[in-house]
Amino acid sequence: MSNELFGRVIKVHIEGDYKADFTNDNLHIEFEVPFDDDSTPNQVTVQIFNLSDTSINRIKKDNTLILQAGYKSDYGILSQGKISSVLTKRDGVDKITTIYMTEGQDYSGVKVTSSTSTDKKSLKITFGKGTKADTIIRKLINALGIRLGEMKLPKNPVYKSGYTVTGNILNNLNDVVKDCGAALYYRRGTLVIRSIKEGTDEQFSLEEATGLLGSPDPFEEDDLKGYTATCLLQHRITTASIIQIKSKTANGSYRAKKGKHVATSSDFKTEIQVI
Repeated sequence: MSNELFGRVIKVHIEGDYKADFTNDNLHIEFEVPFDDDSTPNQVTVQIFNLSDTSINRIKKDNTLILQAGYKSDYGILSQGKISSVLTKRDGVDKITTIYMTEGQDYSGVKVTSSTSTDKKSLKITFGKGTKADTIIRKLINALGIRLGEMKLPKNPVYKSGYTVTGNILNNLNDVVKDCGAALYYRRGTLVIRSIKEGTDEQFSLEEATGLLGSPDPFEEDDLKGYTATCLLQHRITTASIIQIKSKTANGSYRAKKGKHVATSSDFKTEIQVI
C-alpha cells in the first residue's frame, strides 16, 4: 500500500561539511533502530534507495545523522548520532546506500592531557579526598564531550580517600554511576543517568485503537517478568518510556526495557519488551 494511504513519514537529516535532507516522499527508505537500557551505544542502520552519485559521495563518516519517523500528523526523532560507515551496492535495478550510525555524541576527539597513553578515550585524573560522585561524573562527561540529557542519582556517595581515573573513561564513568545506584543509557541518542527502575512518562496509551498489533506475550527472563509487544511504528516508545497498555493480556503501566523500530517495504512497526 502507498505511503499516502498510511501517511507514513521518514526523514533523514545529515549534517557535516554537507547538509542534506532525504524523505520518503520521493525516495524509498528503510531502517532498523534498536534501543535498550545498557551503556553501549546502539548501531542504527538506514538504507536509502537510488540516491544520485553526488548525494552518495557527500555522505561521509562522522557526519551527524538524525532520523525521524511516524505519520503525517505525528512523527518524531527515533535516534541521532554519528555516521560510522557508508556502503553502496547494486541489487538488481536498485542502488542501495546503507548508512551505519552509532547513536549518541562523538567522543573520539577526547585529548589526553594527563597521561602518556595514546588512547584518545583514556586519561588520568585524580580527585581529592571527600569528592562527591556527581562531581566525578560531570568531569568525565565533559572530558568525553557527551551531551547529558538527564542525571538523577539515587545516591551521591563521597569518596573519602579520593578517586583516581585511569584507562578507559567510559569504564570509569560506568563504575561511578553504579556506585550511585544508577544506570547509564541512551534515549534517542541522548545520554541519561538515573535509576534503572525510573522512566519517562510518555502520556501514551498503547491499545488496538492506537496501533497495538495482537495481544502482548508474557515473558520471564532471569529475574525479570513482563511482556513483548508489537505495534505500528510509534516514535514515543524508546528506552525507559513509561506507557499504558490496554489489552487482553497486559493491562497497566509498564516501562520499555528494549526493542527496535523497523521500516521495510512491508513493515512499519515498533517491537518492545516491557516490564
